[in-house]
Amino acid sequence: KYAPKGTRTFVAAKGSTVFIGAVLNASMADSAKVLKTLGMENALNLDQGGSTALWSGGYKLGPGRNIPNALLFVRK
Repeated sequence: KYAPKGTRTFVAAKGSTVFIGAVLNASMADSAKVLKTLGMENALNLDQGGSTALWSGGYKLGPGRNIPNALLFVRK
């Protein structure tokens, strides 16, 4: 169930800094090890699949098409 490898996206926190990103070609366990190695204190695994994307002024990773939902970070 958690073993298939793919792009694993995450939101994680270390201190007062929030990180968003993707671990490529990883199982959920692989992704957890990466985040632990980076010293993340809290992390949330997000969906994977054909709609996995990272966008910041343009696609950094992903399908390059409209996606049905998103997690947004907006400066106040």
